[in-house]
Amino acid sequence: MTRLALVAVAVVLAVVPLASASRTGPEPYRRPHVPLPWEQRRAVTHALERGVPVYCGARRSNAVALTFDDGPGQYTERFLAILRDAGARATFFLVGNRLQYWPGLARQEAELGAVGNHTWSHPHLTQLPRWLAWLELARTQLAIAATGHEPRLFRAPYEQRDPTVDGVARSLGLVEVFWSVASEDDQPRATARRVVRNVLAGLRPGAIVLMHDIHPWTLRALPQILRAIRLRGLRAVTVPELLALDAPGEHQGCPLAPGVD
Repeated sequence: MTRLALVAVAVVLAVVPLASASRTGPEPYRRPHVPLPWEQRRAVTHALERGVPVYCGARRSNAVALTFDDGPGQYTERFLAILRDAGARATFFLVGNRLQYWPGLARQEAELGAVGNHTWSHPHLTQLPRWLAWLELARTQLAIAATGHEPRLFRAPYEQRDPTVDGVARSLGLVEVFWSVASEDDQPRATARRVVRNVLAGLRPGAIVLMHDIHPWTLRALPQILRAIRLRGLRAVTVPELLALDAPGEHQGCPLAPGVD
């Protein structure tokens, strides 16, 4: 065999394994799909049309939604920094009368994730007349919308709702959102370790996690929660993103959701 032929054979032998490896090797990294704004708006509108509260997703994706109630507050900016560093997104249900004490934070929360309505003064809505319940929500809508981000989500304080509260929320175009995982960070004996344990016990695809961004122990727990989300192959998204990625079915099947089978 001539020297030229030997060179040709060597080239062929070198190329064939490379071509085979390209066909059988691992697939290239694919960035996770992030729903576009119009997809999120459509998903929220669909949830509103269904007319029932949202407790969790359908567990068809790897998305989980971290939610924080009762802010903004003195720790909110540090919560945002931790989430930002981890590449995580979250939803913040804001109390309207707190916005004046923490100006600018609602805008930052909306830019990092999503914001929702948690009433003006955190009352027991079911004990109020309809007009006052409406005022609690409407006043908060206006206060948050002044930041340039009008809420589409609502969470009733103390999870107290009835047909009147449901009707007020719908009249303002708000989807009621609750949770499937309770961190219990608002309990008297809450600690960072207990918050982590409670969240991780229910952390699964489609989960909506209830926390509060006004407690220092929750702040200390958040990095461990985000680490667990990453190690379990999950990702932290906003509630509108969860609705677009993993819309709940007719029966949500959330373990902690009362009245949902």
